[in-house]
Amino acid sequence: DARAPAELKPLLSAMNGLFTRIEQLLVRERRFTADAAHELRTPIAVLRAQWDVLRRTATPAERQEAELKLGAGLDRMERLVTQMLALSRVESGAAAPLRVEVDWCAIVEPAMSDCLALAERRRIDLACEWPAAGVHPMPLLGDPPLLTVMLRNLLDNAVRYAPEGSSVVLRIDREHLDIENDGPALSAEQMQRAGERFYRPDGQAEVGSGLGISIVRRIAQLHGLELLLGPRADGRGVRALLQFDAAHR
Repeated sequence: DARAPAELKPLLSAMNGLFTRIEQLLVRERRFTADAAHELRTPIAVLRAQWDVLRRTATPAERQEAELKLGAGLDRMERLVTQMLALSRVESGAAAPLRVEVDWCAIVEPAMSDCLALAERRRIDLACEWPAAGVHPMPLLGDPPLLTVMLRNLLDNAVRYAPEGSSVVLRIDREHLDIENDGPALSAEQMQRAGERFYRPDGQAEVGSGLGISIVRRIAQLHGLELLLGPRADGRGVRALLQFDAAHR
């Protein structure tokens, strides 16, 4: 528009603004589609397994128990879809994230529950350590459904890529939250590229899409948090540390 006649500049400026908004909308829609596919992968697999169990029940008592588990799985799926829609609305500016006092117990329980099936399959010991009595765990005003999505992704990554038969530990302290697993440490390049959409290091046996850390970083940013990835204190494994960013520290 710099070379356009003065009479056409307002029209060209309006058209360029429209094209920019359309491009942003398309980017958000593509990102939501990829995020939804990533997030729905685990609950769909769990529902399929629960349906197989239900079909093979032999007694009324077994059938009732299987139906209850299938119903609970459908409830989790409904909550997940609601959470993903909430994240999409917040990122598009159509809604603001909630600002309520966060009860970490209510977030940790469903997040760990959603990872139990994967942990059992890979024989991973999944544990949570809370601060000492009288210490408030990481005081935060935020959006509990989005924080549940964030924590579930961190736990899923830690369990999915830990060596079979090892352990994953979630620790919640007064000023930070961290998750550690065992195994070889990531290279400097892998650490640098972690969080890039669709990036996955070579040689991974587990199925994945490379979106989990990207989702975590976006939700963390909405809450004034930052994600730091690195090895554990002993130089092994991977430690994911969530702490307040510089502006909120």
